Amino acid sequence: MRLRDKRWYVAYGLVIGLILFGMVRLMEGWLWDTKGLTGLLLTQGLAVLLGFALHEGLHLMTALRHGVSAGSVRAGWFRFWVLEPVEVRVYRRVMLAPLVLPVVVGALIMPFAGVRRGLVVALLWLLGSADDLADWVRLWGVKGAVTNRPGEGLRLEVER
Repeated sequence: MRLRDKRWYVAYGLVIGLILFGMVRLMEGWLWDTKGLTGLLLTQGLAVLLGFALHEGLHLMTALRHGVSAGSVRAGWFRFWVLEPVEVRVYRRVMLAPLVLPVVVGALIMPFAGVRRGLVVALLWLLGSADDLADWVRLWGVKGAVTNRPGEGLRLEVER
């Protein structure tokens, strides 16, 4: 059963909308400061490569720590796939693992750039987890095993 349906897209859109709304509200005072905004975007643009690797690595580490076999998951620079069925509760934990990154990166930036800029950076990094949060919300109350294969998306596996 395919799980990326209207509910998934609603959750995905809400997460992205709330993050962007929060970023704009935090940046209101210095939104037109082109030098500061350009600096923020350049530094975060360069940091995003490290962020992608850390994000997918945290998915992989959490999956392996929760007993998922190494052959049933695959992690790349931009995507994490679960090729063999995994229990929903384990998959939800795996999807939440990278949420520590926005908190850590924002906390590291705050002493040097201020609280507001640290929060903006944390929200910017949280955008990378919007699909993971939508998966987590969509799996609320679902029991069974799921896969997330390339080209198929998130699916509830029916035992045969």
